[in-house]
Amino acid sequence: MQKIIVFLLCSSISSGLFAQQNLGIQNSNYAGIQGALLNPSSIADSKLKWDLNIFSANVVFDNNFLFVPKKEVNFLGFKQLINGAIDLDLFLPRYELSSPNKLYNATFATEILGPSFFVKIAKKHEIGLTIAARANANIRDITGNVAINAFDHLVGPLVNTAFQDNTARMNAMGWLEYGFHYATVLYDDGRDQLKGGISLNYLQGIAAAYFKNVHIGYNIVDTTRIAFSNTSVDYGRTAIEDYNGPKSYHSLNHGHGFGADIGFTWVHQLEEASYSNHTNGQLPADADKINYQYKIGLSLIDIGSINYNRNSGAYHLQADNANFIDWHQQQFSGNAQLDRTLSAVFYNGDSTKSQTADHFKMALPSAVSIQADYNFGHHFFGNATIIKGFGHGNNNGVTRPDVYSLTPRYETRLWEVSLPLSVISYGQTRVRAGVAVRYRYFFVGGDAPGSLLKLNDLNGVDFYAGVHIFMPDK
Repeated sequence: MQKIIVFLLCSSISSGLFAQQNLGIQNSNYAGIQGALLNPSSIADSKLKWDLNIFSANVVFDNNFLFVPKKEVNFLGFKQLINGAIDLDLFLPRYELSSPNKLYNATFATEILGPSFFVKIAKKHEIGLTIAARANANIRDITGNVAINAFDHLVGPLVNTAFQDNTARMNAMGWLEYGFHYATVLYDDGRDQLKGGISLNYLQGIAAAYFKNVHIGYNIVDTTRIAFSNTSVDYGRTAIEDYNGPKSYHSLNHGHGFGADIGFTWVHQLEEASYSNHTNGQLPADADKINYQYKIGLSLIDIGSINYNRNSGAYHLQADNANFIDWHQQQFSGNAQLDRTLSAVFYNGDSTKSQTADHFKMALPSAVSIQADYNFGHHFFGNATIIKGFGHGNNNGVTRPDVYSLTPRYETRLWEVSLPLSVISYGQTRVRAGVAVRYRYFFVGGDAPGSLLKLNDLNGVDFYAGVHIFMPDK
């Protein structure tokens, strides 16, 4: 019962514990199809003839409510963190007893990129296909009293005390994404190039939940009664009880949608590449010479939404006064039973009045991005990237955090090292220092690895790794 009430008050403050920027990899000249996820035009006239992503994954989590003391974190202790997130026995709250209405924020994103590729189909024309599983979640401006009550399963030190929350908002969604990518050179005078690219994505909604328009007054009197006063809230969710293992995979299909990315890159060349010294089909000694002085990219990413219209629902709860009796003893078989129970609590026994629709839309984590890359020569480069997430007003949708980064890197065909320095902003601002390494076809990195290396308290995680095979273009 406690977990069900936690969902009502703070739905995913714990699920967020379970990167999407990949700053050390996506701006590389050997990023391959990974680069198209930030700017679709990056694969046009690429250094690579083709690229095949075998498998890659990333995760980003940042918050200012829960943390793990650095002395409690194992070195690269991923298993420890996952188990601790599920059991909530590793993380500690930053709740301040003297400031019960202080606001907290959390953001989470993860992506698994499966078999994906791009290939040149003609001179200066490239196409690609991607298959990915993605999830994003945001909690914005949740009051400390709601967060700590949720963390303590409503039986902590704040029982029998009246509180309010008029600001909290949560959006969470997971989906499968099937993308088609096309890029080409739009203009080329031998010294300057304009490249353009577009990605069209078909989206299959897996799960989603939200709450908004929160005005809640509550008092957890004891384990027999929660008293609500002057309360109204809108929420929606997809069903989870209809999933019964791999054989019922089709039950995870809760809706469909479409998304798109579009990008352009201006490239100023140093000189035209020369491969006149090919012998026996072998690449020359300067095969990985990069011939641009600088390039500047602009892209719009994740424009679109998913309509969750299968085993889904939108609900509104409102009452001047309501009492949830024997809440601690309640047992629910799934979402539908919880929805009916809450409706009965807020509408004098009417278990169906709260439902307002059998579907809802969720917008993708849309953003605008600017990328600037400068070639200092001798395989040294400097990159500046800005990613500015869009809000969705009062509409449902996840929000991408703002990111501002500077990344020096040393890059060759065989290996490269980059050191992304970034600022991430979502309700709070955090400065991060990262590192990424690629050797041949393998890469690993993080934009905020300090906590995993026991250098500081863990407030979040930003880590990525993968393997992709590529062929340099002669």
